[in-house]
Amino acid sequence: MIRKCFFLLLMLLCSGWGAAVAQSGDRQADLKAVFIYNFTRYIDWSMDAEGSDFVIGVIGPSPVSIALNEIALTNAVGKRRIVIQTYNKPEEIQYCNILFIPRTTTFPLQSILDKAGRGVLTVSEETGLAKKGTAFNFVMINDKIKFETNLKAIDAAGLKAGSQLLKLAILVD
Repeated sequence: MIRKCFFLLLMLLCSGWGAAVAQSGDRQADLKAVFIYNFTRYIDWSMDAEGSDFVIGVIGPSPVSIALNEIALTNAVGKRRIVIQTYNKPEEIQYCNILFIPRTTTFPLQSILDKAGRGVLTVSEETGLAKKGTAFNFVMINDKIKFETNLKAIDAAGLKAGSQLLKLAILVD
């Protein structure tokens, strides 16, 4: 039942329900954080250690970090506590389950992806980054937040995305 509710919310956001609120930067950050949290419901995390925290990393400053911290206060991934970790440069990246790469990052994408490694779902928000190797990338289409998916990047990370999630995605090579 909970999975259906989250899926419904994700569908509403993708269908344009969030278009009116997506006008401001803060609202966009909030919506992206909700998307990121909902991605956790449709990715197979079987290679993770069950008892550990679920870590969402962010490379550099981003308003999405603030929204993710709000989500982490009252939500979990399964029975795992959500921890938001900010990294100031690629060399600081330690293991995390999800790594968010904001459009404001000044570091080369490949240096970030090399540090992220296997088992990490990469999510970005800069045009073209899904084609360059991130698993998910937020895009604005007709004033609506959508997301692109690179299946090769998901596979290379050793993860599997659920079919319900992929139905909502824009697939890229």
